[in-house]
Amino acid sequence: MKNFKFNKIALAAIAAASIAGSLSTASACSRLIMDGGDTHGVTVARSFDWGGSELQSIAKALPVGTQITTFDVPEYQSPASWTVKHHTVDYVEVETFHNTSGEAINDKGLSASMLYQNPSVEFVNSATDTGAPAVHMSNIVQFLVTQFATVEEAVTAFDAGEFQAAWITGIGGHQHGFHFSVQDKSGDIALFQLNEGGKMVVHRGDINSDLRVMANAPLRQDVLKYAKKFDLNDATTLPGSISSPDRYIRGLHATANISLDGDADWVDVRGKMKGIFDFGNKVPQDLIDPTNHESYATWETYVYNLETGNTTYYNEGNGSQININFAETVDFTQPMCADIYQQARADQKITWSTCS
Repeated sequence: MKNFKFNKIALAAIAAASIAGSLSTASACSRLIMDGGDTHGVTVARSFDWGGSELQSIAKALPVGTQITTFDVPEYQSPASWTVKHHTVDYVEVETFHNTSGEAINDKGLSASMLYQNPSVEFVNSATDTGAPAVHMSNIVQFLVTQFATVEEAVTAFDAGEFQAAWITGIGGHQHGFHFSVQDKSGDIALFQLNEGGKMVVHRGDINSDLRVMANAPLRQDVLKYAKKFDLNDATTLPGSISSPDRYIRGLHATANISLDGDADWVDVRGKMKGIFDFGNKVPQDLIDPTNHESYATWETYVYNLETGNTTYYNEGNGSQININFAETVDFTQPMCADIYQQARADQKITWSTCS
């Protein structure tokens, strides 16, 4: 079992080297949301992609009542601390992004996703401390899912100034562009993006809108302009590169022309969702992105539904997978962790233990 304790000084030094050295390859990761029918509900697939190094994640179960304080945010006057309101399973990358939550799901049917959004980097220096409790970017997904039951609740709290994202702090001593979404089992979706002037823009939509697809660059208003160049019903016009805009277009095409069978067993729905994702958004190793002349790969993919929270983790580097049964975590009385990267590789059976 991996030792989950980390030293903050070491975190800053290591993450600065690993993340700063990969900025030019930060056009990776995708997230798709589809309707899985009355039985399975909102179904999500998302990848963790990166250039150079293989990504390695753990699962962390956070029971109601768990006390959490955000990572250090020295540029902000009010660091956030909170108590877990909704039982959550959090997926945390521990190798390259050093304890950053990328995806999380709670027992109310809300999940959150964070992806890179490099165009926002230039706006970080315009961001200001609003005085609201500041949540480190490594914790923003975890915060949203442990605190809110619906998308409406999360957006209302943000609009009321109950929290802010600590853009200025960044991750590992370097500022980065990210964007994050929340989605709930009603099909509601909100996308949070940092725009010009350091302004946070919240885009609202649902599972039938373009927000069902999330890639990296450019910002939403710009990728929608790009999308107008294509007929989503004509596969012969689809772009073929691994670039973020091209993956976005292929994701829109696939989700507009394929439906999930609500009467099928979950394993069949999961398999079809994985196929949809792999068609347009999975990135094989070694291919080159023509927009930045860099290579990055899909290392990990998650497929889950918001009715049960049940999740399948796929390690795309070695072809292994592991199932996470959400219901098996709800009786935990303290935070519990599972090294899903190592366990998938070893025997594809999950084992939980106390987070050290």
